[in-house]
Amino acid sequence: MPRPKPFKYLLATLAILAAQNAGSAFAQNGELSALTPAQSDGLDRSAACRNFDPIARYGNELVFQIRRNDAPVGQHIVRFNRGKDGLQVVAQSNIDISFLGFNAYSFRYRSESIWQDGQLSTLSVEVDDDGDQTSISARRENDQLVVDGPDGQKSLPPGIFPTDHWHCGVLQTDQVLNTLTGNPNAITISQTGGERLAVGNGMINATHFTYDGELQTNAWYDADGRWVGLRFKARDGSEITYRCTSCQTDNAQKDHRG
Repeated sequence: MPRPKPFKYLLATLAILAAQNAGSAFAQNGELSALTPAQSDGLDRSAACRNFDPIARYGNELVFQIRRNDAPVGQHIVRFNRGKDGLQVVAQSNIDISFLGFNAYSFRYRSESIWQDGQLSTLSVEVDDDGDQTSISARRENDQLVVDGPDGQKSLPPGIFPTDHWHCGVLQTDQVLNTLTGNPNAITISQTGGERLAVGNGMINATHFTYDGELQTNAWYDADGRWVGLRFKARDGSEITYRCTSCQTDNAQKDHRG
């Protein structure tokens, strides 16, 4: 028998408090000091992001641990495969917050896209936000990207980037396709400097970029244009961080060319 919604909301509130307490414990151990200003080689957006080949830069998989107020709550995985129709990219996110053995909140996200000549050709997104389900699809048609989402159909420029972050070409744009809503977001992206960024097995040099406008977030890229970190505020005000667990530290990073 399904639990009544009020009970689930109570569990969600308790889980939020538990996660916040866990975050405080991490802070006491120095985990929240992972981001500190540092000199970086910097990212030349124009050079590093031209003809960007994700398989050469990442290999076939890019993995992040999702943290809420610095406590681990899930995982984000991006997989790349080159096929006869173009570059296939599958991104999946899973978030689960439990309290006293009960699932207080869950989030599932899956997107599958095909890229041809560096542009998005087709996109399919399925979102399950704690039981609220959303579907989004897009296809390139007559030199436009036709998007079907919860708010209806829209025609967008064919070169628009979705909010998947793995392609650093997005850093040179002023509009993105929000893959959670199906709507375009007008943005301004500013480079805020070099930092030392925590990854799964150490620290790396990265360049910090800030999104302002209809979408507000923070993203980090290394000098070769690889996406290596993400941070934003959730609806409840908590801080969500994507910590790369497949990234190599410092100068160990190399292209994955055969």
